[in-house]
Amino acid sequence: MGLHQKSTRTTATKDFLGVLPDGILSKIISRLTLKEAVRTSILSKSWRAIWTSHPCLLFDSASILGNKIHSKSMSCCFGEPDRQLQRLHFVEKVDHLMHQRRRGLRIDSLAIHFHLGKEFASHISEWIECAFAKGAEIIDLDLSESCSFKVDNVPLAEFERYTFSCSLLASPNVRCTLKHLRLTCCNFDSVPTPGSLASLTTAELRDVNISDQQLENFLLTCLRLENLSLLACTNLVKLKFSCPKFRLKILSIQNCPRLDSIELGPESLTTFEYTGELATFSFKYAPRLTDMYLSFTGHNRQDGVSSALSRFACDIPHLRTLNLVSVLGMKTPELPDKVLNFTNVQELILTVFPFHDEDKFDWIIYVLKTFTSLRSLQLNT
Repeated sequence: MGLHQKSTRTTATKDFLGVLPDGILSKIISRLTLKEAVRTSILSKSWRAIWTSHPCLLFDSASILGNKIHSKSMSCCFGEPDRQLQRLHFVEKVDHLMHQRRRGLRIDSLAIHFHLGKEFASHISEWIECAFAKGAEIIDLDLSESCSFKVDNVPLAEFERYTFSCSLLASPNVRCTLKHLRLTCCNFDSVPTPGSLASLTTAELRDVNISDQQLENFLLTCLRLENLSLLACTNLVKLKFSCPKFRLKILSIQNCPRLDSIELGPESLTTFEYTGELATFSFKYAPRLTDMYLSFTGHNRQDGVSSALSRFACDIPHLRTLNLVSVLGMKTPELPDKVLNFTNVQELILTVFPFHDEDKFDWIIYVLKTFTSLRSLQLNT
């Protein structure tokens, strides 16, 4: 009886998890969230470090500090001292996890979603450098207040932003594998090292303090960039995308309030999306530009609608799809007496609001005369 009990006890304490092949363990870990993967370290001695093979790192308030920070009862009572304490706890825990993760295999993606600023610059830069050195293809940095704290009724203290530097991604001893870069709520510092980010294909800059010259320098470091989004970047004034080396295919610009002029020149450009006040557009050389979305804001929004329905016919002769939003209806735009034909546009999408009951649809006649090759007209109200 005693021997049977001993045999049973030995079987019960045997580490069955530890004998699984590494390939199977890695597949199991990759299907878990990072938070779940870290918790597996308590399952077995051999699993204590297995989570470090997890390829996708997402550090946010939920995964690092728990969901308490987003609850209605807690969010509103966080003053700046409480928030700073949360930041310290966040950085301390991410430091610990990244120290362990250095022993692991390749990192596919790094996402940091937390309200951090200049004070923690050395920590943030170290996390990015570690991910880059391990072959990361995606870096997503969102340091906005809204991703960590509820901003309602909370006075925002003086807060210095973190400065992201392209030099973090230009190590001479590391082959660049980065394909997608997303930056939110930070400063930007570009180092003019042409071609240093040769693998980058997608970049999104949201609420980033970047100048015209810095953006141009950045574009010269990633000549294979195909998709660029600029959102709420307040320091941009005069943009030029005329370098013949650019491979840009999709350009999206949204709500950059100081933007005065845009020169579009890359031969590869196929899609242009613009939301904001009317700027001076110069389509220097864009023979492949076929798809356009336009939504003008501000006091001169109707002038933008008029330009889109007239002058663009000459400026963009190869345009095939035009998606136009008119916020003040279609009664007020001044359309030219001379009809300028959009000979290649096959799809026109008009979003008109508010829609006036007394509208006599005179503009429809102009549209039908102007868009001579139209196959699809979609009217949204």
